Amino acid sequence: MSNNALFTGIPGIFVPVRDLNRSAAWYSTVLGLQEFQRGDITVEFKVRDGGPVLVLFQAEHDVPVRFPSNRHIDGNFFIFKTPDAEAAHRRLIDHGVSVTDILLYEGVQKYFFFEDPDGNRLSVED
Repeated sequence: MSNNALFTGIPGIFVPVRDLNRSAAWYSTVLGLQEFQRGDITVEFKVRDGGPVLVLFQAEHDVPVRFPSNRHIDGNFFIFKTPDAEAAHRRLIDHGVSVTDILLYEGVQKYFFFEDPDGNRLSVED
């Protein structure tokens, strides 16, 4: 990292949801994330130690959040990293989540898309 770098990391990623309790249960049960802090309008999850936290926040409007379509990005704001895309794909299917087929990026990296209960588009890659 350059000595002139203004930023040193990303402490959190915020996702708007309509029903905080329902979504928190889904992110915990289906995605296996560990809830570690709850406020009046937020629930925070650890994705991994030392990494950014995922913060669900109660929103009245603009749910789901939509990424503008373009020819390079297929409409999701962040990607979950996994050591095994096929296992993650099976787990989501086992929990009744609608997922896309597993795709290959440049013939080697596996990835797929799915949505949370509020329709926020998410992605997984290995």
